[in-house]
Amino acid sequence: MRTPVGPEAVPSLPGQRASSARPPAADERPRPVHWWHAALVAVPTAALFVLGYRRRWICDDGLIYLRPVRQILAGNGPVFNVGERAESSTGTLWQWLLALATWVTGEDPAFLAVGLGLLLSTAGFAFALYATCRLHRSAGLLLPAGVFVLLAVPPFWSYMTSGLESGLGAFWTGLSWWLLTRVRRGQEARETYLAAFVFGLGPLVRPDLAVVTGCFLAAQWWVLRPSRRGVAALLASAGAVPLAYEVFRAGYYGILVPLPAIAKEASASDWGRGAGYVHETLGPYWLWPVVPVLGALAALLVRRTRRQRRDRAPGRASLAVLLAPLAAGALLAGYVVRVGGDYMHARMILPALLLLLLPLLVVPANRVTGVAGALLVVWLCAAVSPLRTPFDVRSTPGSFNVRSSDVEGLGDHNPVRTATWVDHWPALPEGRAMLAKAERADRPTLLYFDAERRLHATPMRPDSPYHVVIVGRHLGVTGAAAPLDAYVNDAWGLASPIGAHLALERWSWPGHEKFLRNHWIFAEWAMDHPPHRDLLRAGASREAVEAARAALGCGALAELRESVRAPLTAERFWHNLTGAFERTRFRFARWPAAAEKALCD
Repeated sequence: MRTPVGPEAVPSLPGQRASSARPPAADERPRPVHWWHAALVAVPTAALFVLGYRRRWICDDGLIYLRPVRQILAGNGPVFNVGERAESSTGTLWQWLLALATWVTGEDPAFLAVGLGLLLSTAGFAFALYATCRLHRSAGLLLPAGVFVLLAVPPFWSYMTSGLESGLGAFWTGLSWWLLTRVRRGQEARETYLAAFVFGLGPLVRPDLAVVTGCFLAAQWWVLRPSRRGVAALLASAGAVPLAYEVFRAGYYGILVPLPAIAKEASASDWGRGAGYVHETLGPYWLWPVVPVLGALAALLVRRTRRQRRDRAPGRASLAVLLAPLAAGALLAGYVVRVGGDYMHARMILPALLLLLLPLLVVPANRVTGVAGALLVVWLCAAVSPLRTPFDVRSTPGSFNVRSSDVEGLGDHNPVRTATWVDHWPALPEGRAMLAKAERADRPTLLYFDAERRLHATPMRPDSPYHVVIVGRHLGVTGAAAPLDAYVNDAWGLASPIGAHLALERWSWPGHEKFLRNHWIFAEWAMDHPPHRDLLRAGASREAVEAARAALGCGALAELRESVRAPLTAERFWHNLTGAFERTRFRFARWPAAAEKALCD
């Protein structure tokens, strides 16, 4: 019996319909990768590594990840404060990766966050470049294009580290793109399921990356065209871990999203401010002239792909793969604009920009792309030259450059250690001294800020579960300086279940508009009758404190406190799980009298 050859002999995904595509002709097969194509991957990757290394740092928001890491390793669970189940880490995978790395090495988690961020982002860019070369390899010679944007825009270099989940996000994006370009009919089931599994991790890297997960899974489905059974298998591979963690999150924390998503109102809308945020990213780096050039290249690639013969399966597959990151980038950018951007200059728009650049990092060489590449080279030279001032924008009307601010405040161009922050942050020496004094005091002590941002102490109730409670305006460095058994009361709601659920009132930097005022802090922690002098310093009237205390014990707000502070029994887990949706939606008035009336009447 003759052994079958050709595509009909290739194993396919279980439940996948057989492919009827003919084998490609000799002139259609991918050409060998030229040494130039290898250089297109290696040289920009090496340059980006150097640029990221020169700007290595960890920001205050990056330090926020480190306290839960320390709590995990101390056996207290994935919490910011002992005895309160609050998920302060937006990037779930990043938190657990740092915990694992710290447990294995015993190193400073800040140093590990910087090093891992640099390595992961560099690897992600390498995967992305290689994948784009693979996508276009049948076209022959390739030219650099979109990669020039990565080399010209400083925020890309800054957020290769920073201690945030950005480096992991770049790695996941690049790896997912590489896996997507490998998807084909007749692919081994193991490789297919692995790709779906990786795509499904997006929401655990950052919740908003669920958009990318959806687009990449849709492209994979379009290429494979599996049966219903195959679709179920792909969805199971992609959703098993995220869904399992979502059940854990709802039962453990009592809400459906990380606490910062509630504090920053990730479902709110402010299109005008979001559009300004995008302009403040594109404008200072002269990116507006690049947009039409890259847009024309994208249209050219789509047209070229669609003109392939309709009976060629590779042509249909390439179009779906080509469009997936473009659609994901557009949707993600639209989401960033909708929510009003972020207070960190350029940070939130970078993932969308990277996605939009993926199919265009390198392009097939022809006359049109040659002209476009020459224009991009001229733009790159102008963008990194002294002609464009300032090279590294420090602030804009709607955001500010956190790296510049942190470097200036710490007096260190590359702050990569926790000790650098704790020892040199300008506002911390006085706070450390008062914190040490409070730890030695005979009775529990609350450390709070007055209107001038000076730290003061007031006694707490004798039955307080914590000996020291300190208000954190800079949550990361305060959490790093405070012992694990002290309670850090986040003033901005990122780690405070009470503050996160305040009703939104637009008045400050994006993501910093839920300021937990002192009347709430005194109501929860101070003694029953705080000294009048302390109330004056705190700017809180006795009536407001009493109203806030009453509201904290009423209705949904009391239940919210119980969901995060009651012992985690099986019954509590089930109650948290079943009430997570309503609890996630719950908001209460920021003014105590209004909150008391709404909750207690």
